[in-house]
Amino acid sequence: MASRFCLLLVVVLFAIAESAPTTPQLGGWSEWKNADNSVNEICRKLQPEVQKQLGEEFSRFEALTYQTQVAGGVNYRIKVDVGVNKLVIIEVHHDLNQVDTLMKVEVVSSKNSGVVPVNYGVKKMNEKKVNVLVVKA
Repeated sequence: MASRFCLLLVVVLFAIAESAPTTPQLGGWSEWKNADNSVNEICRKLQPEVQKQLGEEFSRFEALTYQTQVAGGVNYRIKVDVGVNKLVIIEVHHDLNQVDTLMKVEVVSSKNSGVVPVNYGVKKMNEKKVNVLVVKA
């Protein structure tokens, strides 16, 4: 009888642990979430910088999903729909003074494609290096 109770207790505790929401590890990236107005505002502010880095003008620049990471402020990894069946993934640092800094730009050739690197380069922006990764299906 006691062994059945212990087994039942283990099963219940395991089920509770599995159903509990996961919290990101300290310094790790959160799960992908749907973009909200604050994330789209960050994108609107940084659109000119992203276009300058990539040498392209985008008629569409809408955040789809994002991840966050706490690091002396908040880092954002944002998937942005730029139209023409193309995505751009940007990484932005939002510091404690509420300043947004573009840290990295990745271009994904198709919304449905996997991310396969084809060219990796570093471009200078405002006296600081910014990683630019161009990827293609």
